[in-house]
Amino acid sequence: MSTQIIGEKVNVILASKTPVSLSWRGRDYKITKIGLHHNLYEGKTLIHIFSVLSGTLFLKLKFNTKNLEWTLLEIYDEKF
Repeated sequence: MSTQIIGEKVNVILASKTPVSLSWRGRDYKITKIGLHHNLYEGKTLIHIFSVLSGTLFLKLKFNTKNLEWTLLEIYDEKF
């Protein structure tokens, strides 16, 4: 029951600029709740960080506005 650092690219579907689902390792996850959203800069690149829930699964997502890539940073689930 700990946070796992992932750092893998994922596909994210948005609705009104908000993530609503993601695909990771061949599986789709419906985002059931958006938690914290904040911005930061890596050099001159604006980065969005989203903390989201998919059922009981907690996920931290990173969106890079320069290359338009989503990365799954962390995951927490009681199964791990």
